[in-house]
Amino acid sequence: MAFAPVYAAIEFLDGTGPVLLCMGLLWLGLICRGRDDPWLRAGAALLCAALAVRYLAWRLTDGVPESQGLLVDVWVGLFLVVETASMVSALISHGMLARTRDRREEADIHSCHPVCQAPIDVFIVTYNEALPILERTLVGAVAIMHPDKRIWVLDDGARDWVEALAATHGAQYVRRVKGRHAKAGNVNNGLDFALRTGRPPEFILLLDADFVAGRSILQRTMPLFHAADVGIVQTPQYFFNPDPIQINVFSPTVWPDEQRFFFNVLMPSMDAWGIACCCGTSAVLRVAALQAVGGMATETVTEDMLTSFKMIEHGYRTIYLDEPLSLGLSPEGVGEYVTQRSRWCLGGIQQFHTRWSFLGRGKLRWVDRVNHLSSMLFWGVSFPFRLMLLSVPAIWWWTGASAFNATASDLCVAVLPYTVASLAFNAIYSKNRLVPLLSDINHLVSSVGIIRAVFDGLFRPNGRPFKVTAKGVREDQLLFHWSLMAPFAVLACATISGMVINLGLGNELRNEASYQLNVIWSLLDTVMLALTCLACVDQPRRRVDERFRSGERAMVLVPGARPIPCTVFDIAQGGAALDCAQDWPASLTEAILWLDDGRLQVPVMKLRQAGTRMAVRFNLDRAQRSAMILKLFDRRYSQPIEWVNPLQALTVALRRLMA
Repeated sequence: MAFAPVYAAIEFLDGTGPVLLCMGLLWLGLICRGRDDPWLRAGAALLCAALAVRYLAWRLTDGVPESQGLLVDVWVGLFLVVETASMVSALISHGMLARTRDRREEADIHSCHPVCQAPIDVFIVTYNEALPILERTLVGAVAIMHPDKRIWVLDDGARDWVEALAATHGAQYVRRVKGRHAKAGNVNNGLDFALRTGRPPEFILLLDADFVAGRSILQRTMPLFHAADVGIVQTPQYFFNPDPIQINVFSPTVWPDEQRFFFNVLMPSMDAWGIACCCGTSAVLRVAALQAVGGMATETVTEDMLTSFKMIEHGYRTIYLDEPLSLGLSPEGVGEYVTQRSRWCLGGIQQFHTRWSFLGRGKLRWVDRVNHLSSMLFWGVSFPFRLMLLSVPAIWWWTGASAFNATASDLCVAVLPYTVASLAFNAIYSKNRLVPLLSDINHLVSSVGIIRAVFDGLFRPNGRPFKVTAKGVREDQLLFHWSLMAPFAVLACATISGMVINLGLGNELRNEASYQLNVIWSLLDTVMLALTCLACVDQPRRRVDERFRSGERAMVLVPGARPIPCTVFDIAQGGAALDCAQDWPASLTEAILWLDDGRLQVPVMKLRQAGTRMAVRFNLDRAQRSAMILKLFDRRYSQPIEWVNPLQALTVALRRLMA
C-alpha cells in the first residue's frame, strides 16, 4: 500500500513517457536553435498532430460511454461525429502551420523590376459609407506613391455627393443603379469602364471604402509580380479601432483583434503551401488574370476567396506579403461583427456547390481541395462543436446522460498532453494570439449566426441576400443584444441550477465516476458563458472620431506671447488632448497647434481646461484635414500587440465581468 503512489506514477509515465520525452527534446532544440528553425517548427506541428490522433484514438474506443437509451445514444453519436470532424479540422490546421513564409526580402530584391512601373488603377468600392469614412480612403489613395496610377470611386449607391467628393480629390467616378452581384459586380463594372479608356490598367489595387492605404503599398507589393504567374498579392488587414470583443470583454491594450491570428500566423503558413487567398481589400490583382477568369467571382458572397480558386485553373497563384500597408475600420458593434462573420461563413459554404469545392470538377491541386475542406470544417463543425461542448455538463446534471466515459483523471491523461503541446506551439509560433477558452469567446458570440448561415449555405445557397457590414455606427449608451445573448444565458442558468440541485450528499449523481469532472467542467462553462454574455453588450462610444494615444511633443502658438510647449496626450481627426507646460491665458480660446516640428499647423479652439490639461477642437480646412488624415493613418499610432499575456487578459475580463 505504501508504494501505491509510486506504482501510479510508473503507470502514468509508462503511458505518457514517450510523449514527455519528445516534448522535452523539442523544447531543448528550440532553446539551442531558436523558433525560426523550419525543421523544429515542422517537428512541433507533427507532435501536436500525433497527440491529437492519440486523443482521438482514446476517444473512439475507451472514451465512448455504454448505451444509455435511444435518445441519449443519438446525442452521444452526434456529439462524437462532430467532435471527430473538429479534430480532423485541427489536424489540417497543424499541417498548415508546420511551414511559414516571409516575402519581405523577395520584395526588397525585386524593388527595381520593370513591373513596378506598370499602370495601376486604385479601385475604391463603396456602397453606403458616410462621407468621413470615404474621404479618409480617398486621401490615402491620392498619397500612394506610384508613377502611373489612377483612382476610381466605384459607387454602388448612386450618390451625387460621392461624385462631387471624387472630383474634389481628382478621382474618376463610376456609379451603378440596382447593380447585381454586390461588391463583385461593382468591381467588374468598374473594370469594364477602366479598360475602355485610352490607358487601360495592367493591375488594380482593391480597397474597401473604409481602408486607408499606406503611401508605400504599391512600392512593396508590385515587386512580387516579377513572376508572371502571380495573379494576386494580398496584404494583411490591420484596424485602427478595436473590435467589439476587445471593447466589451477585454481591453485593446491586452487582447488583439480576432484577425491577427489569421493574417499574422495562418496566412503566412498558407502562403508557404501555395494556398494563400484574396481577402477582398488591400490586395493588388493582375488584370490579365482577372480577365482570364471572367472578372471577380460572382458565384458566392465571398468573391475574393473564390477568385483565388478560379485563378488556379488558369495557372495564376495568390501570394501573401505579411507587411502592414493599410488601416481599416473594424465592425464597431457586436451585431455588425456577427453579420460580417456570417457572410464569410455563407460564402465558404456556398463554394461547396461550385466546381471549385474540395469535391468539385475544377482543375485544383490536392492542397487546394484540402484548403477548401478545412474552410468547410471550420465553419460547419467547429462552431456547433463549441456549443455542444458547453452543453455537456447541463445535460448530465439534468438527465444523467454522459457524452464521455471518463473520470477527471482519465480525461486528463488522454487530453492533457495534446493540450500542453498545442499551448506551447501556439505560445512559440503565434505569440499566444490563439488562446483556448479566451479565443473561444470570439467564436461563441457569432456561433448561432454561423450555424444558421451553414444551413442556408448547404440547403438554400442562393436564398440569402448579400448583407453589407454597417460601418460608422456609434451608440452613446449600453446596447444589449438580447437575441445573441439568450442562448448563452439560458445554458448558463441550466448548468448552474443543475449543479446546485445535485450537490446534495444523498444525490445519486455524486456516486458517478464522472461527478468531479462535471463539477470542474460546469465551473469553467459558467465563466465562459458569462464572458460570452458580456461580449453581447456593446459599450457606449460617444466620440465620433477614433482617439489615438500619442505622447508626441508639440507647440501652442499664442498671439502676442511666447509659444507654449506641450505634449499631445491623445489625438483624433477632430481634436486632441494636450498637456501644456503652463496654463493658457484665461481669455484665450483660439490658437495654433504646431505638430511634426511645425510641418503641420492646425488652428484649434479650447473646449475645456483642467490645470495644464487641455481639450481642443481642430478647425481644419480641406488641405489641413487631408494632412491630418495622412498623419493619423500612416500606422504611427496603431501598434498591434506583439505578445499576448493570457493571464493578464483573463484578469481584465473577469474584472469587467464582476464590475
